[in-house]
Amino acid sequence: MKTTVFPDPARLTGDQLRGWACALCGARLYRDRSLGLVPDPYTSEYVELWACAPRCSGRRAR
Repeated sequence: MKTTVFPDPARLTGDQLRGWACALCGARLYRDRSLGLVPDPYTSEYVELWACAPRCSGRRAR
């Protein structure tokens, strides 16, 4: 059984929380895959995190 490890939402940029950039590496998304829902650290809502598809390096850009 594979366990999904989510990045800490408090450390993500606005673009990553909005789904415009990969939540794992920070690259702009052209093809994406859903990672799942996490609580938004700034509101009481849940946001869906997205990542590069089919996969990315997982390294943070910057």
